[in-house]
Amino acid sequence: MVEYIKSVGGFIIGIAGFFLIIFLAVFFIKGGLWLGEIVMPWLAFMMWLVFVIDILIVLPLGIFNKTKGVSGFGLVISSYVYGVTLWFWSLLLTYSIWGVGAVIIGIFLAGIGVVPLAMIATAMEGEWAVTGEIILLLIFTFGSRMLGFYFAQKADELAY
Repeated sequence: MVEYIKSVGGFIIGIAGFFLIIFLAVFFIKGGLWLGEIVMPWLAFMMWLVFVIDILIVLPLGIFNKTKGVSGFGLVISSYVYGVTLWFWSLLLTYSIWGVGAVIIGIFLAGIGVVPLAMIATAMEGEWAVTGEIILLLIFTFGSRMLGFYFAQKADELAY
């Protein structure tokens, strides 16, 4: 009888654990959506400010040998601002177009799956301008990171 009670108790704990995991996943997704709605205006402003600083200050610093390292560092930091903005925007777009199921799938795809899902969702809705903006922001994210690493590598080579 004791073994039967232990097995039933283990089964009940397993079911409770399963529902707890689902509850936490929904809680974090809803929390991420709530946070995204709050921070997205600030992220958009910050992204454009960083873009202007990159164009006017950081990229011209990459021309000179002595300031290539500073330019590389600035571009890598900028890529993270672009990336966070892209991720939150994609999260909100995926949720608004396809709902929480698509967001769950996107987050389980290494956390970054919401970006390609947002591209597919906006393209299927015929929102080609938004799809293009997502692709452009993706290019900004990885382009500034690669250019930043290139400038940093060149700065290291010049230091030797």
